[in-house]
Amino acid sequence: MRNCGERRLAIWILIFGCLTFSFFLDSKLGPYAQSSGTSEYEVKAGFLYNFAKFIEWPSSAFGDANVPIRLCIFGRDPFGDAIDEVVRGKSVNGREFAIRRMSKLEDLRGCHLVFISTSEARHLSEVLEGLKGTASLTVGDGEGFAERGGAIEFFVEGNKVRFSVNVDAIKRAHLEVSSKLLALAKIVHDGDRGKGD
Repeated sequence: MRNCGERRLAIWILIFGCLTFSFFLDSKLGPYAQSSGTSEYEVKAGFLYNFAKFIEWPSSAFGDANVPIRLCIFGRDPFGDAIDEVVRGKSVNGREFAIRRMSKLEDLRGCHLVFISTSEARHLSEVLEGLKGTASLTVGDGEGFAERGGAIEFFVEGNKVRFSVNVDAIKRAHLEVSSKLLALAKIVHDGDRGKGD
């Protein structure tokens, strides 16, 4: 029952993030937020935490019940302390979070959730290939990230943080995603970018 209540709360937080990002830009930090990304990445940090509530990893992704959810940031870290603050003291299904910042591709194979920075955009195909066969949820915010094979892509539309979900990438990683999360997302497939609308 508690788990159901936590999921309901997380859904509302995601909706709130989508609907009120413009408020943060306009009234909290003004144009500074748009240029620096500070407020934007605070919102995205909250989304990353909430994504973990709506994704089910295969049991083989965790060695035992004590293994934390490894949230890895690959490349230049745009979050600063925001992501650490968001997950501090929190857990999902009894698993705490371990934040890792990485620059070597081979180190990512033990990660459950991987945020791929835009600094790695030129190497995205190589990074995704390196994660092939792993149960890693890949998240990024570079244009075309999801269509190129990433699982979840952040984008800003009308000063609101939105996200796309590539259902092909989710299947490849053997992950289960809640229909509630999909209902909030723009659904894309591999290669959609080149097909037009």
